[in-house]
Amino acid sequence: MEIFISIICFLALAMVLLVAFISLAIYFIPVIIAYVRRHNNFMAICLLTIFTGWTFLGWLAALLWSLNSDVERDLDSDEENEDR
Repeated sequence: MEIFISIICFLALAMVLLVAFISLAIYFIPVIIAYVRRHNNFMAICLLTIFTGWTFLGWLAALLWSLNSDVERDLDSDEENEDR
């Protein structure tokens, strides 16, 4: 019976950790998008997400801001366009 309880406790802990990891990944989606897109206001988006992301409006504002077109231009593509 003790082994059965230990297995159930282990599975419960694994589920809690999985839900926590998925929740954090969803919470930081605006930061991840801004980082991948090399957004010019990356740090501001990080701060907005950290301090107001727990409200839906703060998270939505950070998400929309991370999706706008204020990103660093790729120098390689600029050089290719100049060669043409």
